[in-house]
Amino acid sequence: MVRSELQARHLALYQRNLLNSMKIALSYSLKVLYNKLVFTRFKQSTFVGYFMRHKWVYLGIILVVLVVGFLLRPKPPVSVPTQKVTRGQITQSVSGSGTVNSDTLVNLSFQLGGKLVYLGVKQGDSVIQGQTIAVLDQQTMQKNLENALRDYSIQRNKFDQTLADNGNRTASTALNDDMKRILEENQYDLDKAIISVQLQDLAKQQSILTSPINGIIIHEDVETAGINILPSTIFTVADPDHVLFKMDVDEADIANVRVGQPMHVTLDAYPEKTILLSVDKIDFASHSTSTGGTAYTVQADFPDNLNYRYRIGMNGNAEITTNQKNNVLIIPLASLVQNHFVYVKAGTGFIKKSITTGVSSDTEIEVIAGLNLGDEVALQPTEAAKQVVKK
Repeated sequence: MVRSELQARHLALYQRNLLNSMKIALSYSLKVLYNKLVFTRFKQSTFVGYFMRHKWVYLGIILVVLVVGFLLRPKPPVSVPTQKVTRGQITQSVSGSGTVNSDTLVNLSFQLGGKLVYLGVKQGDSVIQGQTIAVLDQQTMQKNLENALRDYSIQRNKFDQTLADNGNRTASTALNDDMKRILEENQYDLDKAIISVQLQDLAKQQSILTSPINGIIIHEDVETAGINILPSTIFTVADPDHVLFKMDVDEADIANVRVGQPMHVTLDAYPEKTILLSVDKIDFASHSTSTGGTAYTVQADFPDNLNYRYRIGMNGNAEITTNQKNNVLIIPLASLVQNHFVYVKAGTGFIKKSITTGVSSDTEIEVIAGLNLGDEVALQPTEAAKQVVKK
């Protein structure tokens, strides 16, 4: 016998009991009235007259009985919405937000501070590899280089004279220890003079900042020459021809992400267009997000960037397809209880069934075993649990 039939019988029994209770209450009320009519000082009063004088009392008693009966009546079962098991395609994906960046981006700075005497570019300018971007004042460096060259010339002459005085012998062919020591010191002094020249020349070269790539100046800490700058002054060059999309994937989802999986990107600048990319790189090391979570950066390269349509810093949303199955049984995720139970429609009630699941999306899940095509599953399992049939 199903629970709904038991509920109907209980409802009928309750109604009969309630009716009997009301009859008893009414009978008792009439009896009280009769006794009062017979045994009180109001014996001469008629029944109708006495009732009319006390009608609100007895009407109140009857009203209380009716209200209590209404509140305690059995409530009819709630209608539980259902959905049939269907067959189709299900897609598992990982979603997130990210930004457009350049595949090659370099931050340039001087190794030493100084007065900036030349600034050859401004933000937004295109540059080629080797092009001069900025130059520091070289007067001091040039004088230091000239002084080092002069010291080198003096030391070179001393070196040649020492060799001549010792029969053009080297330290390895010296006739005695004293000669060997003189020749070794002579060589050391010459090497020192050469290194000094090289250092001063290197310092002069480092006062000139050049671009190591073809690209665009996307950032400058200074806008004009003639000011003193520090080694922390930055000039940023980015390659606009090779851009990529970077997004963070939570550590709970990263195990499902693989290189080569399709990534659908929608940029805020072009909301009407979905760009199909492919995962090219997954960071091996994690990092902390702004909310304190742990994530890994996933990268996908744009195949081209004609007319610089995609610009650094553009924001967007991406969805990586991690798994996809066709022609499988599907039910709503809302119908699933404790990961492997559902309530299936059976007559006027439901039965609880255990199922085996597979791939899931945000709203649906694959059923591997336990259900058949066309079965109706409850979309409100909590309510369906109250209407389970008993055989």
